[in-house]
Amino acid sequence: MVAKYPTAESVTLLDAKLHNPPAGAKKLLLLTNYGILTIGTFDPDSHAAWGYLPKIPQSVKDRLRYK
Repeated sequence: MVAKYPTAESVTLLDAKLHNPPAGAKKLLLLTNYGILTIGTFDPDSHAAWGYLPKIPQSVKDRLRYK
């Protein structure tokens, strides 16, 4: 059976109340206080959790650059 909401163990969001995001980070995965996942700059009044961006395989980068 396929999960309704498949998740990857390698992507983890950190609770913003317990873990401060890296100072000066311009792009993070962010979970808003409304449960919407976005990419951007952390705002403690708007975001409940944050995470590092996933790594993109070089083969995908190459395909995206040379289309």
